[in-house]
Amino acid sequence: MFGSAWLFAGGAAVVGIVATCWNYVRSVYQQIASRFIVNISTSGYQTDALLLYFKENFAASRFGPRQYVGWLLHLRPRRRTQLVAMEVIGSTGRLYWYGWRPIWAAKSGKERQMAVEQGITSRDYESNNLEITFLRGMFDPDNLMFEACEYFNRRMVSFDDEGQPGQRRHYVKHVYGTAGKPMGDFQSPSARCGSPSTSADTRACMHHRPIVWQIEQLGVETQHEGSAVDQLALSAAALEIVEEARFWKTNEDWYRQRSIPWRRGWLLHGEPGTGKTALIRAIAEDLDLPVFVYDLASLYNDEFQQAWSNMLAEVPCMAVIEDIDSVFNKRKNVVGKEQHLTFDCLLNCLDGIERSNGLFVVITTNRLERIDEALGRPGSDVGSTRPGRIDRTLYLGPLGDAERTKIAACILNDWPERQLEVVLEGDGDTAAQFQERCARLALDRLWHDSFTVPCQRENVGSKPLTHSTV
Repeated sequence: MFGSAWLFAGGAAVVGIVATCWNYVRSVYQQIASRFIVNISTSGYQTDALLLYFKENFAASRFGPRQYVGWLLHLRPRRRTQLVAMEVIGSTGRLYWYGWRPIWAAKSGKERQMAVEQGITSRDYESNNLEITFLRGMFDPDNLMFEACEYFNRRMVSFDDEGQPGQRRHYVKHVYGTAGKPMGDFQSPSARCGSPSTSADTRACMHHRPIVWQIEQLGVETQHEGSAVDQLALSAAALEIVEEARFWKTNEDWYRQRSIPWRRGWLLHGEPGTGKTALIRAIAEDLDLPVFVYDLASLYNDEFQQAWSNMLAEVPCMAVIEDIDSVFNKRKNVVGKEQHLTFDCLLNCLDGIERSNGLFVVITTNRLERIDEALGRPGSDVGSTRPGRIDRTLYLGPLGDAERTKIAACILNDWPERQLEVVLEGDGDTAAQFQERCARLALDRLWHDSFTVPCQRENVGSKPLTHSTV
């Protein structure tokens, strides 16, 4: 037994010596190898910038392991959301060539969760890691990082330095939290299927290579030509604040020269169906702003603060909080849990110590009486009780005669003799109600023309078919 103990102790000592020597040998080897081979680790958006730069400026090797993923995205040529195969860079890596110079790129560490990238923006983005390797002297690391950043910036803005059209910035991202659930147990549908959170958002796959299709063919197209706001029937007051929004977007220097914060805050209030969301969507499209829609009911203070800080990296952008009255009654969070988002945290983010130049905040409510004056509501000579958080308020109510006339002329354009009558019948309708009124009449007219008129032409003198006979 005594001999066995000595044998065990001796073996442990040998293992310790070997391990120490091995670490030393490995360290020496790494020092020697680093004189010939450069290894660089990147994380966050720098990884996306490098992968996009490699994809569009380097030639990918046709040899070596390949990795593919299928995402459900809107395909413009087919006008449908369909499965699109894409080649991605995984842990297996890929060899790229810049002329005759090779460079190796591979994802490292724990793969980022799609919920981080597409849904839960309150989480850190540092898990998006990339390892690149090349022979010393082939590339300058600092210059490579800078060129990738500059290329990424040009592709992610509406116009590049030469004024040429680039990637539109407008997209919609829904920001939500864990609602108290452990992060490991919480996954959005997009996280489970490995797709972007919306078929319109193609920014997440800009650095991947779609099979057969082009990136420009992915994503939902605008359903109109020209200005999105021009497609709406707006009151004079609504048109006034639209012009204010356009001035804000295009005159950053004007604000800065006068030491006025380059931000705006709106409160849109009115009954459901009056067009609050439609107005927000149209302005964001026309101004080409990224839109962050916050689900306050699921966010805690730390999650909301982190998400808000992440959003400010995307300015100019728009923050949208819809139906705030369903979460806050004055200052009280009515969701039901004490740990949920507090009113003071919301106020501090809206107008706190962190600069928010380039931020356009829009809050909507169906119940104005639930809005606290510290947030901002109508009644002040300058438009709001709390400028800096809410600068302007706008009531959207039933449509006026002019607005109803515009909608009727658009939907019932082939039935002009009926338009005036419909406008009078729709007195007091909200935008949603009057649109449905006109659409129902237009569909009835289409049904009648499609089934009765052809039959009359083909069966002259016979009784036309009715709906029941069809």
